[in-house]
Amino acid sequence: MREFARIVSLTGAVLLVVSMANLHRAAAIQCGLCGDVNGDGQVNIIDAMFIAQETVGLRPTLACPEQSDVDRSSAPDIVDALFIAQNTVGLRPTVTCTAQGGPLVVNSIEDSATPPSGTTTLRSALAAADSGEKIIFDASLDGAIIPLSIVGDYHSILKGEVYAGMTFSGYQDRDYGRSALYARKNVVIDASMLPNGITLEWTGGAVNPARVLAVYGNLTMDNVTILSGSSVAEPIAGNTAQPYTLARGGGIAVWGTAMLTRCTIAGNTINSEAASGRDLAAYGGGIYANGLDLRDCVVSGNKAIGSGAAGGGIYSVGGADNTSGYGNDTYLDRCTVSGNLVRASNAYGGGIFTLSGGPSNLATMHIANSTVARNVVEQHPAYATPYYYRGGGVYMGGGSLDVVASTITENAVRGTPTTIGGKPNMGGGGVAATIGNAHTVEYVWLQNSIVVGNALNDAPEDWFAGSLLEFTSRGYNLVGRIDFSQILVPIPPWMFLSRKHWPKTGDVDGVGLAEALDVGGAQYHGSIRSAGTDAGGYAVLWYPPGAAAIDQIPDTQYQVTNVYGGYSGYGTPTDDFLNHVLQQVRHQYGSILGSDFGNSFGDMTGTTWYGEARTWPSEPQNGPWIAFWRGLDVDIGNALGMVILGDEFWGSFNTGSLDANLYLTINRVSQAYTHELYDQTGKPRPSASLVDIGAIEE
Repeated sequence: MREFARIVSLTGAVLLVVSMANLHRAAAIQCGLCGDVNGDGQVNIIDAMFIAQETVGLRPTLACPEQSDVDRSSAPDIVDALFIAQNTVGLRPTVTCTAQGGPLVVNSIEDSATPPSGTTTLRSALAAADSGEKIIFDASLDGAIIPLSIVGDYHSILKGEVYAGMTFSGYQDRDYGRSALYARKNVVIDASMLPNGITLEWTGGAVNPARVLAVYGNLTMDNVTILSGSSVAEPIAGNTAQPYTLARGGGIAVWGTAMLTRCTIAGNTINSEAASGRDLAAYGGGIYANGLDLRDCVVSGNKAIGSGAAGGGIYSVGGADNTSGYGNDTYLDRCTVSGNLVRASNAYGGGIFTLSGGPSNLATMHIANSTVARNVVEQHPAYATPYYYRGGGVYMGGGSLDVVASTITENAVRGTPTTIGGKPNMGGGGVAATIGNAHTVEYVWLQNSIVVGNALNDAPEDWFAGSLLEFTSRGYNLVGRIDFSQILVPIPPWMFLSRKHWPKTGDVDGVGLAEALDVGGAQYHGSIRSAGTDAGGYAVLWYPPGAAAIDQIPDTQYQVTNVYGGYSGYGTPTDDFLNHVLQQVRHQYGSILGSDFGNSFGDMTGTTWYGEARTWPSEPQNGPWIAFWRGLDVDIGNALGMVILGDEFWGSFNTGSLDANLYLTINRVSQAYTHELYDQTGKPRPSASLVDIGAIEE
C-alpha cells in the first residue's frame, strides 16, 4: 500500500484513503468489465488497491486477472493500479482492455479481402472482426512488412469540424477520402507477441495516395509500424457541402481514442496544396486522432503540407466534440516525436498540434519522459505573403499542456516575420501557444524538463507563452528563452495578478544546448529518415543529459511556492490600483529602472478591469487596462530578465487595504513534488541519489 500510494502521489493523482471496512467480496463474481479485478461489477479504487497488493505479493491472486491489464502492457503491474486510480478520480477518462476470447490470427502478408481457405490477411481479419475483437499475427510473420496496395475505401467517413463561413459550428460526419484500411468499429491490432513486430506500409506512393488506416471508433495497436501513408485533399464531384475530401492523418486517422503501445508512425504525408479554405487544411502528417494515448512510441519523418497545415507528426483534437464542457486528456509517455515537418502559409506544430478540446471542452495534453526534437515549421515557398508560423516542436491550439521529465530541443520555426493585427505572426521554436481574444489556451505546467536549443529564424527562442492564463514551473527545469510578451494580463477577481510562476526551485534559464544535452551522444533510429531540421538524416530518438542536467533533482520531495494575488475594488472609476503597482515597481527596482520610472504613465486612476469572464480580452472597455500592462512590459524591457514581473514582484506585496477603495489579497501556496520513477528508455531513476533533468537518465 505504501508503494502504491507513493506512485499515485508521484504522478499527480489524488490519493484516496480507503477504509478496510469498505473492502468486501461481491456476492457473485462477474468477470466482464475491464478494470474490475474483484468481479463486483464496478471499477473503483478497490480494484486499484487489489492490483497494487497483488503486484507486491500481499495478495496471492485476483478474481478476474484478465481484466487487470488496463495499460496494455501484457501483464498486471503497478501502472495498471495507477491508471484505475486516475480513472476513479477523473484524471484519466477511460480504462481499456483488449477484447477477451479467441483472437483472429493473420497468417499472410498478402493484401487481399478474399484470401483462399486457410489464409487470413489483415484486410480480411479487419472485415471479419467484431468491434473490439483482437487481431494478432502468426509467429512466422515476425518482423514482416504487409504491403498494402488496395484502397479499401475511397470515401472514409469520420467526424470532422464544420464551419458556417468562418464560424465554427461543431463536428459532423465528413468525407476523409482514401484509406487503405477502414473500419467503423473499435479495432485492436496486437503484434505484442512478435519480437520484431509487424509493419503496415502503403505502396501506392503519390500516384495512388491513401492513408494506411482510418477508424471510426477506438484504435488499440501494439508493436505495429505504420509507413508511407498519404492523405490528399481531392475534389468530390457534385458535393457542394464538402467540395474536397479532408486531408487528415497521413498514417492513421481515428475518431475515437488512438491507444498505441510500442508503435512507430513514420514517413507519412498529408497534402492540401491544391487550394485554400477551412476544409483544405492538412492536419496530422502521422496521426490525426480525437483521443490519444501513446506509450513507448516513435512518430518521426512525417509531413503536413498545404496552404494551411498543422501537426507534422501528431494532430490531437482532444474530445472537441464533447458536450460536457470538458475534453479528453491526452497522453504521451516514453515517446519520441522527431524530424517531422509542417510547410504551409499558415503552419503550426511541427511535431505536435494539440487542440485539447478546443474553446468549449478544455482538456490537457500530458507529455512525460519523452523527447520532442528537430521538428520544423516553415513558410511554404509558393505563398510569398507572410501569415502564421508557430510552434516548431509543439503548438497549443487550446486547453493546457503538462510537460514532465521531457526534452524539447533543436526544433525550429522559419518564415517571414511581420505583425498581423498588432501581434507577431511567428513564435516558439520549441513550444508555442495561440494568441487569441478569448480563453482557448489555459495553463502550462513544466517539471524536471529540458527546453533548450530551439530556434526562431535561427535566433534562440524556446517557448512562446502566447495568451496563456498561467505558466507554472514545478521545479528543476533547464530552459533557454521564454517569450512572455503575449501572456494574458493580470485578472483581479481570479487571483491571477501573477501569471508567470518562474523561476522556481532548481530552475535555470539562459541555458545553452551544449550545457543541457550531450548532442554528440544522441541516439538515432536505424532506418527512419528525418523530414525536419536535419532532413535526410536518421531521425533522432533521444539525447543523453549534459553537465547542467546531471544529478540535479533530489530523490526526496522538494517544495515549490507560488504567489497568487487579487484585489477588490476593480471595475469602478475610483480604482487606482495601477498607481500602487507603479509605486511598488519603483520601490523594488528603482535602483535598476530609475527612481522616476513610470511617471510617463501619469495618474492611472480609473484604468481598471471590467470583465466579462470569457470574452474580456476583446471587450473595448478593457482596452486601457491591457494597454497599461503591455506598455509596462515594454518600458521595463530586459532590465529585470525575461519574466519581467512575476512571483518575485507580486510576493513583495502583503494582504491588506491599499487605500479606502481597494483591498489586496496575496496568497503563497507551497506544494511538494517528486521526480519520475523511470526515464524514456524505461531505465529506473536513482532511488538514493540525485536524479537527472530531462527525458534520459545518465
